[in-house]
Amino acid sequence: MTEENSNRRIARNTMLLYSRSLINLLIGLYTSRLTLDALGIADYGIYNVVGSLVALFGLFNGSLNTAISRFITYELGKNNHEKLNKVFSSSLSILFLFALVIFILGETVGLWAVNYHMVFPADRMTAVNWVYQLSLMTFLVSVLNVAYSATLAAHENFRIMASVDITLTVVKVVCVILLYYVPMDRLIYFAGYCFLFTLASSGFYIFYCKRHYPSCRYRLILDKPFLKEMGAFYSWNLFGSVAWLLKGSGINVVINLFFGVLINAAQAVASQVSMGVTALMGSFSSAVQPQIIKSYASGDYGHMWKLVFNGTRYSFFLLAVFIIPLCFNIDFILSLWLKEIPTYTNIFIILFLTNVLMESYSSYLITVMLATGKIAFYQVSVGTILLLNIPLSYLAFKWGYGPTSFLVVSILLTLAASGLRLFLLKKMFSLSITFFVRSVFLKTLSVVLLICALNSVLLFLFPDIPYGNIIILLLSCCISMAGIYFLGLTSTERRIVLQQARKYLHC
Repeated sequence: MTEENSNRRIARNTMLLYSRSLINLLIGLYTSRLTLDALGIADYGIYNVVGSLVALFGLFNGSLNTAISRFITYELGKNNHEKLNKVFSSSLSILFLFALVIFILGETVGLWAVNYHMVFPADRMTAVNWVYQLSLMTFLVSVLNVAYSATLAAHENFRIMASVDITLTVVKVVCVILLYYVPMDRLIYFAGYCFLFTLASSGFYIFYCKRHYPSCRYRLILDKPFLKEMGAFYSWNLFGSVAWLLKGSGINVVINLFFGVLINAAQAVASQVSMGVTALMGSFSSAVQPQIIKSYASGDYGHMWKLVFNGTRYSFFLLAVFIIPLCFNIDFILSLWLKEIPTYTNIFIILFLTNVLMESYSSYLITVMLATGKIAFYQVSVGTILLLNIPLSYLAFKWGYGPTSFLVVSILLTLAASGLRLFLLKKMFSLSITFFVRSVFLKTLSVVLLICALNSVLLFLFPDIPYGNIIILLLSCCISMAGIYFLGLTSTERRIVLQQARKYLHC
């Protein structure tokens, strides 16, 4: 694939995935409000508590997903089709064994915890057990689908993934509306349709991959060298996942100790917005990551670093287009979304989203590090930095700083982790940190600061115009898009964006 074709493919996939994620985010916020209203606070709480218990296993599943995706993409980059089939078959064998272990644990330890150690209303225990079983089955189906979704991502077939995702999201809206009218228990119905959607999407992925990719023909095989290599990779990647989990859960506990549940509620709302935008970042970075791994596997380091530098700029700007208007109009948007807004929610969201922007500098650096497979020291060192969020936030609260101080700590540690990643990659590849800072960090930051200044002027000049909030929101979006398009992109990049936009609108 030529570099120009590669750039066009990345642009096309990025626009496709960005559109998909934006649609899913907006519909997801709407359906979450409908679901809460239809189920009621008690049943909605039951579903989330039971689902959270099952989701604890997702910690291991997420690391397994990352490992399998890396190895499938790597072998595809080396164009080794025989090894690719071995990797796929071995991965699927591992997933079967993993699903069996989770099923046994779920039907013993998990079921015991739900019925004897968790507190639920006595008259809802039948529904609780139905929800638990359906949630467990949903999780097991998603585990077995990992190898197939990783294959689609490795082949950069994002059109199929986006089409399935958007179709199911639209159907979910209909199913949520039907919650108001179903004659059966609403909670069981809600858990049931979540299971059926997962089953339908996974079944389609399996059918499609078997039909279009010869490497997806399963053979009962366990490649011992591959298992050893992936076992080491998985173990160290799991350490990093645990660090991320403790960072989030630990902060919740610390906030509760100092400020109570009201600030926890504000943090939860802001975190929901942050997770949605983070998913937005992850979806369109998926368009570039497979090509980075393939370039590393084929030894084309020049193209790999070009993808990293350009991909980081694009990811930052695509996030900024969404984040800047949101932050400058946060009070208006919150008033549309929530009936009762917890104190600190607005500033929490702004700081959370600032942290997401800072994390975007590391997205493709992480991809390069995972591509090498040498992640032991990387995961320990970066994981340690992330874990510092808990003690440093505790000290900030102890010394009298306000609730927002934990997010200031998080932003500073995010930048420190990015600096450490650059240092490690400099040692491995002789990467120029100065060039990265000048061409990526300072360029993106200067463009965004200028756009923020223009938005501030807009708010100052038109504070009380008729329909002011809506007009200012629209103008803020236009300023952000125009500023990034004209100041953040080169003339060649602007031409590619226009060409892909025309094709996308006429497809």
